[in-house]
Amino acid sequence: MMVLLVALARAADPPAFAGADVAGAALAGAAPAPPKTRLAAELGGAFTSGNTSTYTLNAGVDADHRWARNKLGIDAGANLGRSVLDTNADGKLDDAERASGWAETAKKAWIEPRYDRYVGARDSLYVLAGTLIDPFAGYDNRSHAQLGYSRVVYTQPRTQVVVELGADGAREDRVEGVEPAEVYVLSARVMLGLTHTFNDNVRFTNKLEVYESIPELLDVRVLNQASILAKLSTAFSLKLSHDLTFDNAPVEGFQPLDHTTTVTFVASIL
Repeated sequence: MMVLLVALARAADPPAFAGADVAGAALAGAAPAPPKTRLAAELGGAFTSGNTSTYTLNAGVDADHRWARNKLGIDAGANLGRSVLDTNADGKLDDAERASGWAETAKKAWIEPRYDRYVGARDSLYVLAGTLIDPFAGYDNRSHAQLGYSRVVYTQPRTQVVVELGADGAREDRVEGVEPAEVYVLSARVMLGLTHTFNDNVRFTNKLEVYESIPELLDVRVLNQASILAKLSTAFSLKLSHDLTFDNAPVEGFQPLDHTTTVTFVASIL
């Protein structure tokens, strides 16, 4: 699959990459002229049975509507997985293990609506709210609200760079057995976003966010989302994504670093 992506990146420019400018502007926050609606859905997964039994499912929705100096968007997704576990670690599934049934091995879901109000050709003020379910990182629910300022600091036909500054308030409801069970976090947020279109078929995006807790300066949270999108047809694309989450002060008993790599098919519905 990587060979396919590289080959497309080096190809001569074929017919236009539908939505490339839209996607770049979505990251950058650039104000559109006429009202416009964009909706993309992605889906990927794997299933095995026989000597092993496991499945994973990755899904996401990215949409926004723009009118005048306003943009209303939503980002939602889920990474789910279940397996029949080799509990005695003997390298095979015996009858007792198969009889025990499926066990969750991944469960992460999120939704985040956002509103931008443009105050210039490259500037917007934004407010957003979201919630995250990730029990394997210690969160029954992590909800947050945020407001800030977005600025396009560099823009060329194929490349855009945006910087955002904001303040974020979060409430963390931890999984059972973890103390404290409920935590409130106030953070300063810095985001650096890059969109680069290699050609009319392939686009790369990277979004780096740093949350610095106030006043707990050692409580730093870093999120990085990188993806490369290769167009397969007018409506469908192949997407390779890597998400990294680093929490310098994780929930007690959980690891500070999480990686998620997914391959999904993306359908541009609108």
